[in-house]
Amino acid sequence: MPVFVYTCLCYLLLPVGVVAHLLFIWRRPEFRQGFWQRYGWLPNEQHRPVLVHAASIGELNAIAPLIERLLSELMLPVLVTTTSVTAQARCQQLFGHNERVSHGFLPLDLGLANSLMLRRVNPRAVLLVETELWPNLIVQCARRKVPTVLVNGRMSARSAKGYQRFKVLLAPMLRQLSHVLVQDQASAQRFIQLGAPAASVLVLGSLKYDLQLPAVKQQPLVTELLCRDLCWVCGSTRNGEESALLQVWSQLPAELSGTLVLVPRHPQRFEEVADLCAQSGFVWARHSQLAELAGAFKQAQAQQQKRVLLVDSMGLLVDYYRCADLVFVGGSLVDTGGHNPLEAAALGKPVVMGPNCFNFAQVCDQLEQVRGLMITTNASLLADISRLLSDLELRQGMGVAGQALVDSKKGALDRHFAVLNSMLVNV
Repeated sequence: MPVFVYTCLCYLLLPVGVVAHLLFIWRRPEFRQGFWQRYGWLPNEQHRPVLVHAASIGELNAIAPLIERLLSELMLPVLVTTTSVTAQARCQQLFGHNERVSHGFLPLDLGLANSLMLRRVNPRAVLLVETELWPNLIVQCARRKVPTVLVNGRMSARSAKGYQRFKVLLAPMLRQLSHVLVQDQASAQRFIQLGAPAASVLVLGSLKYDLQLPAVKQQPLVTELLCRDLCWVCGSTRNGEESALLQVWSQLPAELSGTLVLVPRHPQRFEEVADLCAQSGFVWARHSQLAELAGAFKQAQAQQQKRVLLVDSMGLLVDYYRCADLVFVGGSLVDTGGHNPLEAAALGKPVVMGPNCFNFAQVCDQLEQVRGLMITTNASLLADISRLLSDLELRQGMGVAGQALVDSKKGALDRHFAVLNSMLVNV
C-alpha cells in the first residue's frame, strides 16, 4: 500500500515534473543528452547485463574496480547508469574502450519508465550504489525476480533521521533487496532499524579504500609550474568556497608563495569561478590556456608571487593532487556534506576539510584519528592553512598517516565480489 500511494503521487506530479524537466534542460543544455533514457528508453545492445547504478562521479569511482572484476573475472556485460552528466562523462572515460560496457541515465522512478527499462535491458541483476534507493525500481525488479543488491551501502545518522519519517515506505522496499552490503556497523544498524532484515545486511567495509588511482596523464608543463614551490590544491569546490579560499590565499604571509589550484566540482561553474580569479588580483590562468600564459606564471614564480590556477577540465583532479603539498577537499565549508578525501590520502597528501563532512563521516573520523586529516572552519581556515604550509614535517607526517590508513583498510572489494559471485553464478 505505501508504494502504491507513492506511485500514485509520482503520476499525479508527472505533468509538473515533465514541465520542470523541460525548463531545466532549456536552461542547462548539457542535460539534453539522454532525454528519453530518463523515461525508460535505455540502450539494449548487451545481452542480460548486470545493471549498476552509480548516481555521481564519487559513487562511480568507488564502484569502478568492482565493475572491472565483473567484466574480467565473470565475463559479464554491464550497463552503467548515472544521474549526472559529469558522471556519465566519467563513465565514458573509465569504460569507453570496453565494448561489453554500455551506459545511460537511470529513468525517473516511475513504474512505467522502470518497466520499459527492465523489458528493454532484461538485467540479470541490479546493483545500487551507496544510498540509491528507488521504491518503484526495486518493486519492479522484485516482481520480475531480478536480484537487487545495495553495494557499498552507507547511512549517516542525518540521513537515517530523514528516512525515519518514511519508514512505512522504506521498510517494505528494504525487505525486497537481495542483499544490503554496507560499509560499517553503524550503517548496518541504521538499515536494520529502518526495516532491512538483519540476515540480508552484511558489513563488508568501504569500496572507497580499494580505489584504483588513474594513470598519470598530466602535462610536463603543469609539473614544471607547480612543483618548484608550494602548491595548495582545492578539489571538488562548491559555491561559496572559492571566494573564502582566495581570501585566505591573499592573507597568507608573503613568504608562503606558490600556486593555489581551484578544481570546481561542477563544470557549469567554471565561468563563475574564473570571474572570481580575475577579481582576485593574482596572476592566474585556466588549465585549458596554461600553455599560452606559462610565461606570466613563470615570471610570477621567479618573483615569488602567489598565483592561481583554475582547472576548467574534467578528470584531472587526481593529477593535480599528485602535485600538491596540501589538499583541501571541498563541499565541506558549505553545508553539502563534503567529498571523498581518500584519493588525496592514498597519494600520501595531507588533507584539510571543513566541518561539514557527513557524506564521509566514518572515513573522515578515521583519517582524523590517525592525524591524516585536519578539520577546520571558516573562522580558523587562515590559521590552519598558514600553519600547515609553514610546517613541512607536519605535512609529511599527515601524508604518511593517511596513506597507511588507506592501505590498512583495503579488502572490501574482494568481500563484495565474493558475495556477488555466489549470487550471479546461479542467475
